[in-house]
Amino acid sequence: MDSGNGVEYARFTVAFDATPVRTAVVDGEGIPLSINKWGRLGKTLGAGNPGVQERILNRTSEIIEVLRGLGLHPFIVGGTLLGAVRDGALLPHDDDADIAYLSDFTNPADVAAEGLRTGHALQNLGYELVRHSAAHMQLFFRTPEGDPDYYIDVFTAFFTADGMVNQPFHVRGRLREDQMVPFSNAAIGEHVYPAPADPEAWLVINYDENWRTPIPGYQLHTPETTRRRFNTWFGAFHFHRDFWNDWYADPNAPAFSEWHPGRDWIVQHETELSSPVVLELGAGDGDLAGRLTSAAPRRRVIASDFAYGPSTIARERGAIDGFETAHINLYRTLALASPARLGISGPFDIVANHFLDEVGHLARGNALRLVRMALRSGGSAVATLHGHPAEDIRFDDPTTWHLASYDLEREAKALGLGVEVIPIEQSAPQTPEDTSAENPTQRSDRRTYGARFTLSERPFPPKEESLRSQLKRLFLRARPQSQKEALSVLTERVAELERELDEYRRDSLRVAELMDLAEQRFTPGISPNTGEDRSPK
Repeated sequence: MDSGNGVEYARFTVAFDATPVRTAVVDGEGIPLSINKWGRLGKTLGAGNPGVQERILNRTSEIIEVLRGLGLHPFIVGGTLLGAVRDGALLPHDDDADIAYLSDFTNPADVAAEGLRTGHALQNLGYELVRHSAAHMQLFFRTPEGDPDYYIDVFTAFFTADGMVNQPFHVRGRLREDQMVPFSNAAIGEHVYPAPADPEAWLVINYDENWRTPIPGYQLHTPETTRRRFNTWFGAFHFHRDFWNDWYADPNAPAFSEWHPGRDWIVQHETELSSPVVLELGAGDGDLAGRLTSAAPRRRVIASDFAYGPSTIARERGAIDGFETAHINLYRTLALASPARLGISGPFDIVANHFLDEVGHLARGNALRLVRMALRSGGSAVATLHGHPAEDIRFDDPTTWHLASYDLEREAKALGLGVEVIPIEQSAPQTPEDTSAENPTQRSDRRTYGARFTLSERPFPPKEESLRSQLKRLFLRARPQSQKEALSVLTERVAELERELDEYRRDSLRVAELMDLAEQRFTPGISPNTGEDRSPK
């Protein structure tokens, strides 16, 4: 069936097995689910949720007025604009509404800081917000019973000096300012919304020249250069968050026993944790936090995570076992304010069981900075990691990742930390069932090890080499003797320059978050807003 016009092209029956029942893909309330543009199952606007389209349209009008009240210039984008221009309706296979506001800023640091301020303002107005980057947030809305009903995306759009219009996470293309403003109008039913002055030009950039033709199964494909630019300018605060939410979605799923040797090693050495406060990073469902609390009931144990799925389970467990929970997103520089936000005023310890090896390098860098803070406070820090990948390693499954001990030592050294590596013995699987898909115990020898951190003699790394110096060094290298060598050298140079460019772009986000933190902390008359997500439960 064509979801755009409702035309049915074929119908036939497929049997998965001999069971005499019809298969239905539905949620717990029986509402049909479909695969959305992200390749995930979700409720669509045209599937069994009475009145949701009108609720979304009304809420879209409300959010637009709220953003105007904040001095911003909102307009509809994405699938909402596409549906309005092409059909005068919401897309039946979509699952949200999309709003952007046109920033007056052109510098990415200013754009990011404005995005963070806007998020604070919406939170202070009572909206439930999940932030994906400094330029993209989602507002969640619930049913009267408290269950998720729908959400609305809010993006930042802005022009850069090169004449390109940008709307993270996907849109970047050449657009004249008079094609953007003054805004035109686009109608969905009786609702009229602001839209780009030339909505067709915007839709070509957002999709392609074929946007007028509905394409079943269409998926957005963001160019790699655009993805890298936006991720480094504004961050990717949600990296693999959906994976961890799905991982913990089934409360009856068996425990992942590849984490158990590391957990047990930390518990066996818990007497080395001498501070009155223990902060666990990447705590998941709170299993380790509960054991540490049981071992020393007077100690304050805080289990932190950035995904709402495991955090919900940990919060329920903590209410019974006596430990606290906290939302800490280490993909944000703001995470470094967590000790102060949590009221930690003296020495504190950090533990991390298979967190440093199952997280992206940007979050790991902030985790190591927190380790440095713990050590400088007079506390200690230990972690456990896999030294070898799983046999079925995949980028989309962090549980298959690893971090070799020499890589951990190298990254720690750059931040003024030393690492003592201790191999951890792993018991062999007891039965063949222990390695089944339902209970993946030891898929391979993962070379699990423990790490004790210390402050090195040099508390901070030496000053980094400037981009100019690096360029000079690169181009002064000996001239290659063959075309193959020339290509190899040029490839290496391009890769190194791309890495350096990424770091310089990340400075925009670092500056924005520091500006935001300073403003939140030091503006008289306002209560500090940490900027952390109020994640949907």
